[in-house]
Amino acid sequence: MPKISVGRGEDIEEEYGMKGTGEIGRHLVGENEEAHAANPIHFDIATPHVMGVFGKRGTGKSYSLGTIAEEIHDADISDNLSTIIVDPMGIYWSMKRPNDRAATMLEQWDLNPKGYDINIFIPEGKTESFEDDGMPYDKTFTLNPAELSATEWAMAFNLELNSKIGILLERVVTKMDDKFGDDYSLNMMIKSLDKFDFDKDTRRALENRFQNAKDWGIFGEESTIDDFMTRGEISIIDMSVFGEMSSGWSVRSLVVGLLAKRVLQQRMAARRMEELDEMQGLSENEMPIVWMLIDEAHQFIPNNGRTPATKPLLRWVKIGREPGVSLALCTQQPAKLNSNALSQCDVILSHRLTAKEDIEALGEIMQSYMRHDIGHYIDALPDRPGTGLMLDDNSERVFPIQMRPRRSWHAGGTPDAFDE
Repeated sequence: MPKISVGRGEDIEEEYGMKGTGEIGRHLVGENEEAHAANPIHFDIATPHVMGVFGKRGTGKSYSLGTIAEEIHDADISDNLSTIIVDPMGIYWSMKRPNDRAATMLEQWDLNPKGYDINIFIPEGKTESFEDDGMPYDKTFTLNPAELSATEWAMAFNLELNSKIGILLERVVTKMDDKFGDDYSLNMMIKSLDKFDFDKDTRRALENRFQNAKDWGIFGEESTIDDFMTRGEISIIDMSVFGEMSSGWSVRSLVVGLLAKRVLQQRMAARRMEELDEMQGLSENEMPIVWMLIDEAHQFIPNNGRTPATKPLLRWVKIGREPGVSLALCTQQPAKLNSNALSQCDVILSHRLTAKEDIEALGEIMQSYMRHDIGHYIDALPDRPGTGLMLDDNSERVFPIQMRPRRSWHAGGTPDAFDE
């Protein structure tokens, strides 16, 4: 049976065939309830992409994100890849468990249930909370506060830099950078406040914010986020613990912003070394190609406003192809995703959408090669779990798709009140 390749250029396909791809579903032929699954659809994971994964609540977007992660991990080139899942809701820990409840369905795809040896990372200062709730984790992470700019602190604190407290914040960060470089702590920042010629109320207001930042549990003497980029592994960054905090999304965005900057810097440096090796006839990969999968992506890179993650993620979107970083942005509200990021998606997986603004946002970026408007394709999908559209800029084609079932357990399903 012929295989459909999504996201792969003709030159790569001619040279490598289906190597470095993952089978994520099957092509749906026909419309509505008469549609049936036909040819396998393979997704390119060997070259960089900006991917959008969309769908209203309950249509399977987070489930599909897990399927993509499974295919990256199981690929024949997985030793050259590293997968990072940004998990704001705490649902991907269940990938450790095999999806036994779907064993019969998986058998129809010639697959078996499988648990994955993932690494679940949580903030070092939040271990007690996870242990009290009986939630699993494998490792902890910390960030170095010296890596944050005054602008990033201001966004995290919801401050204007031209306000009195914002001006003090900028002077503190500048002073600490000049005096200590990248080796100072939150306590050192707090102790420095009284050395600035600002009124007591302003100094105490900023001190309170720094004290609150200590309670976030993410800061330490050094940054350990390099541990996320392990070759051939899936790293889950579980930040669900911030869900009850008023500043929860700002804290999550700080982590994602610093991570995005660090990965891009290291991949850019590694790419230079790889090119030198290629010139000398060597082919060793200095650092794995990184896939970062972000759930609830509109919270990190919104269309209106900015977060500490906005600028770093937009750099991934704009220049990530050359250093070799890929981004999968998952959201139920594509209209709320930054328009620059949305327009740069070269592959889109969209489950059912009903909001007019979301359908229009999707249609605007792909209308040049579609025979019908996006609403027509969505309306033609059968009303069953896992169906969607694959929109591929590389082949300029639209493929209705039935996503394959997950091999690992999905903890993000909808609960109900039935006994059975």
